Amino acid sequence: MRHYETDSRPAATRLLALTVLADGGLDRNEIDALMEADLARRLGLGSAEFERILREYCDDLLLSAHYLDGMRLKVADEVLDLLLEDIADPALQRALLHTMQDIVSADGVETTAEVEVLARALQKWGARVAASGLN
Repeated sequence: MRHYETDSRPAATRLLALTVLADGGLDRNEIDALMEADLARRLGLGSAEFERILREYCDDLLLSAHYLDGMRLKVADEVLDLLLEDIADPALQRALLHTMQDIVSADGVETTAEVEVLARALQKWGARVAASGLN
């Protein structure tokens, strides 16, 4: 996986792209939920940049298929942990968790893979996010 600067827009966007793809496919409702989220506005994230980072993430997945968990489009836990470590700011973590939940809920179906991504983020960020006031 390519490295983005800590707490950068691309690092945050990659986690959003990962969440959109967690269930194995692109869903228009999920992308709409992402683009309508307050976080997208705060980051200044437009659809062209999201699509670019989504493509970069997919390219990284193809180049590092040995980091995938089986045949599902799921990065291994240790890789997800590294991607989550690219976000250190508790306020950004909290905003990402809220937006990731919005994405997961957008199509009305929460898959096991999507819930696993959210759970891993909460596990990784939990103490810092809770200390900064996750509601």
